[in-house]
Amino acid sequence: MPTNKVIHIKTSTAQAPLSPAQKKFNTLIKKIDAQKKVLREWQETFEQCSQDSVEKLEPLRKTLHERQAELVLLLDQQFTSHKFTASQQDKLTHLITEICEELISLHPRDDLKTIFNKYSADDFDSLDQAGDDMANEMIKTMFEQEFGVSLDDAEFDIKDPQGTAERLAEKVKQQQEHAEQEAAKRPQPKKSAKQLAKEAKVAEEAANVSKSIQVVYRQLVGVLHPDREPDPAERERKTELMQQVTVAYGNKDLLKLLELQLAIEQIDQSQLSNITADRLMHYNKILSDQLRELEEEVFLRESEIRLMFNASPFEPLSPKRMVGLLKQDMRTAQDMIARVQRDLRAFRDVKRLKAWLKNYRIPEPDFDPFFDEFPPFR
Repeated sequence: MPTNKVIHIKTSTAQAPLSPAQKKFNTLIKKIDAQKKVLREWQETFEQCSQDSVEKLEPLRKTLHERQAELVLLLDQQFTSHKFTASQQDKLTHLITEICEELISLHPRDDLKTIFNKYSADDFDSLDQAGDDMANEMIKTMFEQEFGVSLDDAEFDIKDPQGTAERLAEKVKQQQEHAEQEAAKRPQPKKSAKQLAKEAKVAEEAANVSKSIQVVYRQLVGVLHPDREPDPAERERKTELMQQVTVAYGNKDLLKLLELQLAIEQIDQSQLSNITADRLMHYNKILSDQLRELEEEVFLRESEIRLMFNASPFEPLSPKRMVGLLKQDMRTAQDMIARVQRDLRAFRDVKRLKAWLKNYRIPEPDFDPFFDEFPPFR
């Protein structure tokens, strides 16, 4: 199997300096290579981290949640079986309801709901529904403002993101079609000769760009088509190469097609250095589009990973950093399991539980700018 050779336009002392278009060609090739490398690293790291998350992190989280549930049951038992001061009761109530609420949101358990309702002034299901309704309404309003559509309650459901997205897309499509129909009814201003000439030039350029990549594709097909090869081993090699050619052409991956041409010696370095100015301009247009699509793909992959690790949009992230975050999550889970297990052993002794409660402080509620009043300026 031929290995891909480096694609770039060379210059020598006997040649004139590279033209701006040739320099742009080389720059685009370098950037595309760099983006492909980044995308490959993201993909490989994401697959490994996903596997480690399922095989290593999730079992740790499951163990942690089981130990936390045991702690809730123990605190409930101690609260019921012994006398505590009002302050101690408030602290125990806070601990029990906080842990229950977190665990139920992750793994619905009726026994924990019963305990939550025992210590809370509100029913868990009612609170949960109220929270969903509030979030549902807020996000629905944001979507309506962003996309300029109206959605009724039946069309928007935060617990059905895929169905909601499909209904939203249909609404937007209907709105666009309606706008196009209304625009078609209005008399269109007559285009000037200059506008028509500009549109014709744009269409011609698009056709030439498409033709440029078709030429490379047809040249490769002419040499590599396996049906024209009598030797079985060579036919198998050409079949595999043709698959690469077909995929590259379907993706408009000009760089890959040129690499294949160079690899099978269909072109050489001198031909690369003597691409005509018009052809080079078309190549640069294709490569610019390819680079933009790769950058978008890298951005989307990185965004998925940020969501997976709850990383801030402004936090620097790399494949190496992602591995570090996963290891950090596993260490944190292990530390929390050890801490809860220590608490389980200690809190079985009510005296040690009371001593611990003496120094425990209920955290102040976090400020929420959506639902709380802003604090006064000092």
